[in-house]
Amino acid sequence: MAVIDGKDTWLDSGAPFTHKGELIRPQSRTFIPSRVTDNPYLVGTDYMSTLQALPEPLRSQMLYGDFHAGVEDDIWQVIPAAWAEAAQARWRDRSPKGEMLQLGVDVARGGQDSTIIAARHRDEQMGHDLWFDRLREIQGVDTNDGDKCAGQVMVHRRDDAPINIDVIGVGSSPYDSLKRGGAQVLGVNVAENARGVDRSGMLSFFNWRSELWWRLREALDPTADTGIALPPDPILLAEMCAPRWSLSGKTVRVESRDDIVKRIGRSPDRATAVVLALIDQPKRARLDAAGGDMARRVLDFNPYERM
Repeated sequence: MAVIDGKDTWLDSGAPFTHKGELIRPQSRTFIPSRVTDNPYLVGTDYMSTLQALPEPLRSQMLYGDFHAGVEDDIWQVIPAAWAEAAQARWRDRSPKGEMLQLGVDVARGGQDSTIIAARHRDEQMGHDLWFDRLREIQGVDTNDGDKCAGQVMVHRRDDAPINIDVIGVGSSPYDSLKRGGAQVLGVNVAENARGVDRSGMLSFFNWRSELWWRLREALDPTADTGIALPPDPILLAEMCAPRWSLSGKTVRVESRDDIVKRIGRSPDRATAVVLALIDQPKRARLDAAGGDMARRVLDFNPYERM
């Protein structure tokens, strides 16, 4: 390699040569992988804890210097199949079910699509808030206008659970109907800016969609030990494992729904409903009790402002 006109340039030979009257002697460069423990200046800091929170394959690459990590697998799969399978293996039916905490609704987009409703409950036996009921699938013909779709959602709602619904496209009409009916509903515009960073604090997100999918990944990560339990559903399993992600600098970008449809021939509707149900929207009673401007901003949030 040599610097030519201010740019690093790879050459086929290491022989010296003249460029614009200047003698240039190419030099070889060798990459030597190392571990964070090889650097005495970093060992005594919190840097190792930060690296341990990174997603694979970045975790093994940065922490252990293992740049072969993930080579045999698709390293850009948002959710590893083993993680999703483990969450389904943990699932046990609950009777009675714990408090319903959130509803996630992915509205049918026409044709043979179905509207999918995912409900997240409190798991009293295991002591966590990540038990998902069996998904409700409603034929598109029964949700082909806003009022009909809103009615189906309310049939399955319990415990004044907040409703999280994708408002891009056909979801806007049922959102309006639910809002008029007085339900606590959050219109999710996944094209909006992300709200936070990843668990390690090192990675940001391209948009809200990327962040929401990443939150599901983090909940499923065995090292997080969340206890999340998902219903045994082979279609849901396949859809959770479908999205791919990319990294630009420190920004995570999860591929769009349209890109997934082009690649696998179907929309990940079931997985999307689960992703939406994972959003932790405070219940209205709690917000009303808290009062103040913050509560009003949450309850009056308008998802159309940035569309």
